[in-house]
Amino acid sequence: MSSKTSADTRRIQIPAGTILMHQGTYGDRAWLVESGEMEALLERPEGMKRLGLIKAGSVVGEMALIDNGTRSATVRTITSVSAVELTRDTFQVMLRKSPPLARYLLESLIAAIRRNYGLPQPERLDGGAEIRSSASFQTLAERRMFREGHIFFRQNDEGLAAFLIQSGQVSIRRVDGFEDKELALLGPGRIFGELALLTDHPRAASAMATEATVCEVIRKESFLQALAAMPPILRTLARIYIKQLSNPR
Repeated sequence: MSSKTSADTRRIQIPAGTILMHQGTYGDRAWLVESGEMEALLERPEGMKRLGLIKAGSVVGEMALIDNGTRSATVRTITSVSAVELTRDTFQVMLRKSPPLARYLLESLIAAIRRNYGLPQPERLDGGAEIRSSASFQTLAERRMFREGHIFFRQNDEGLAAFLIQSGQVSIRRVDGFEDKELALLGPGRIFGELALLTDHPRAASAMATEATVCEVIRKESFLQALAAMPPILRTLARIYIKQLSNPR
């Protein structure tokens, strides 16, 4: 049963016991829960694991609409649920209203959550050119050149800035026990170091220039300004993601 609310949304009633979405599938809509309760389930070879409860005021199913990836979990209603259904187009309009840096930030947070749960991630496009083209952003960053071998930060350092690569390459490395492992080799258009700014956690890895590299240095206040400029729903989601990453499972 449903009632129309606008061109891109409708209010629906979902019976108890309904599988709203399946982990690993592609999605074209999300839901703003008005009443009732759902559960998010992670499908593992050994069986289902409950990730948590979804209650009134929550948004569910939005991650796949933001980063064009697959559903990160299976969601099942526990009680009858009243929800406003939001289409992919609705989310795309909100994303277009956000600063480029804010959009990249949101995708970074989702990528980190998917990584934490060992879920597949869509390929991310380089975002540097679009971010740099934003007139408002140009006053928020400082362009600097770094020599080969420069250490931007070390594992367990405090997060004070993030970096947008304009040219060159940066190796992201983490030491586990006696093993020094390269996690990623990043090139122009990629941002690194942003998660530590938002979660207030120490750096999870080190970053080193593997050749002469030019970066925009982005201070923490710039990220907070980008967050504040998001439409309310996206801003709320970003804060939920940050809280989730700040309290790792």
